[in-house]
Amino acid sequence: MKIICAGMPKTGTKSISKALRYLGFTVFDWEEQTLDFLDHWVDVYQNGAQPDVQRVFQNADAVVDFPGNFFWEEILEAFPDSKVILSEREEVSWVKSLENHLRLREMERSRNFYRVKLSPTARKMDLVLYPHINAILGSANRKSACVSRKRYRMHNHRVKSLVPPEKLLVYNVKQGWKPLCEFLGCEVPKVAFPHENIKGEMVKFFLSETRYGRQVKWEMHRATSIILSIITVILAAIFAIIFFSAG
Repeated sequence: MKIICAGMPKTGTKSISKALRYLGFTVFDWEEQTLDFLDHWVDVYQNGAQPDVQRVFQNADAVVDFPGNFFWEEILEAFPDSKVILSEREEVSWVKSLENHLRLREMERSRNFYRVKLSPTARKMDLVLYPHINAILGSANRKSACVSRKRYRMHNHRVKSLVPPEKLLVYNVKQGWKPLCEFLGCEVPKVAFPHENIKGEMVKFFLSETRYGRQVKWEMHRATSIILSIITVILAAIFAIIFFSAG
């Protein structure tokens, strides 16, 4: 582990993730952190287990997004030579972006409410994601701007207070490549800095553009096929009974 991105959600984490990958780092974004260790994170968020950050992040160069941005202290303790990037943005803009993101998530969840019933992966992810949102933001309610704003300030203050200045980069993605590359000792690329997940667009393609989404869709289709097969067998048996009774 070389880089811990401790920034809160909606501070350019997707852009940073893509930028770090372009620079050649092996990045563990939320999918890499959760999908291969989902039972472990359920145990952490539901049963009080300690996060085994050595096991989860042993093959990563960088960690971005959840749940690593909540457990950044444990990761830094396990990998003390890591550098820390705290991504920030103007507070009013952050609150507005967060509210829009949570609104889109609510809409997507409402449209696909049946996935939690049919997909084991989705059920487990819910046991991780929503406790994480409550833990890091104070509330999963998109209207709780006062609570989220207070958590945002507390989180950023704690990172700045505990990480040695020489190991910390307080960063806004609007600054582009230069401060990021200087901090990491990398050459500045000639391509434009990534600008990802604009206005929460990723949520719209959640089930089609992510590994998690494809897994959930496959499990939903499998469960639906099994249910239809069972219904078909039951109906066939009923018709057979009716037919033979009539005969």
